[in-house]
Amino acid sequence: MTKRGIQAFAGGIILATAVLAGVFYLTDEDQAAAVKNEKSVSEQDVSAYLDSKKMVSVDRDEYQKLLDSKEKSLSDDSNADTEKNKNKTYKLTIKDGMSTADVSDILEKEGLISSAQDFNDYVIDAGYHKEIRAGNFKLKQGMSFKKIVKTLTR
Repeated sequence: MTKRGIQAFAGGIILATAVLAGVFYLTDEDQAAAVKNEKSVSEQDVSAYLDSKKMVSVDRDEYQKLLDSKEKSLSDDSNADTEKNKNKTYKLTIKDGMSTADVSDILEKEGLISSAQDFNDYVIDAGYHKEIRAGNFKLKQGMSFKKIVKTLTR
């Protein structure tokens, strides 16, 4: 860029700044503000909208009661399932050449653990992945990862 080009560019910036400053300081604030459309929404409008979308509305107290009853129901179901399944035993057979991932998948399919990935990570992180041996093992529902690993490494 030449000296004359730089001077022209600087002059343009100064001119643009002056125009913007003039508009900012000389215009009325009410003119610059966007005109707001003040429309109130009535309960009838809300009801009509909810009906059209096949939705319902509940107040906060009723919603909290529904959430509380849902949590109670879920905890009752899980407690019943846990009590029912605590006495269940499973006979696991580990064959030579099976990896810890294979064992984890079997345990998850049988419902003895909730996540094969978590169990596999635990076994590897704890350093037991080379100590699990082949054989037949009896495992109970609800055993912790630590108890399962102790059973499989005996």
